[in-house]
Amino acid sequence: MISPWEEHLFWLEVLQDHAYFVRDHLSPSEAQWVQAAQQYIQAFEGVLQRLQQLDPHLDVSHPDMQELAKAAWPAASGYYQLEGQLQKLRIANQINLNLTPTYLNGTLGENQEYLRMLPYMAQGRTAPLQPLVDVLDLWLEDQLGHAVLLRNVLDPSEGSLIRILDGYIARFQSYLLQNHHMRKFLRFTEPNFPRQTALALEVGQTTLEMNGMIQQTVARFRNTEVLSRTTLRFLEHHFPETCYFVKKLAFYAPALQEAASACSLRRPSFS
Repeated sequence: MISPWEEHLFWLEVLQDHAYFVRDHLSPSEAQWVQAAQQYIQAFEGVLQRLQQLDPHLDVSHPDMQELAKAAWPAASGYYQLEGQLQKLRIANQINLNLTPTYLNGTLGENQEYLRMLPYMAQGRTAPLQPLVDVLDLWLEDQLGHAVLLRNVLDPSEGSLIRILDGYIARFQSYLLQNHHMRKFLRFTEPNFPRQTALALEVGQTTLEMNGMIQQTVARFRNTEVLSRTTLRFLEHHFPETCYFVKKLAFYAPALQEAASACSLRRPSFS
């Protein structure tokens, strides 16, 4: 179970990371956009500081939590518009941004989920749970993206790691295709039928397996034992998102509950 306080903490830190990544992947010549990304880094920091002053045990209906949700909306919705504009420019090759349009699809989708929840929280209500098919759509794309991004930032000499990541890429692509068909099965079959929940469990287990591999890679990165062109923040961004995904999957696949209870939604080095 994720508390309202933890929900805000997770999303605000994730979106702030996204703003860091946009800033860091823009050419210095794109001063206007660099400044805009920096402003959102600071905006998310302001809401995070406000959150840290609240009791983590407050219910979603508490007036302070409602005000926090209202304060988060301008930062989250404004940043959503910023990334959307950057994606449009990137598609048209009108900006020097070393991120792809598909990368921005993933970050925009995550932002959109927080924006779905915030109006409920601003009214003191808990947002409805995402259906399993939507949980898988959102976070399988994320996990696939993490595998692809890690593969792409590794030095070509890291052949063994690259081969391992190629295996995860293939598995997550397969899960996305399976979930595509699950969505169509739901036209005439009730949600959470056995084959669908079996997919949730299999995805969760693969996600945890890859998470262990990335933990080892990050440890090697810290010891300068892996060659790449990335940053610690970029690598560690994987961990809270993976934890969140496993926690959401555990609602549909109870065998994941132990792992879901043990993981952390916090950024390891940047909280």
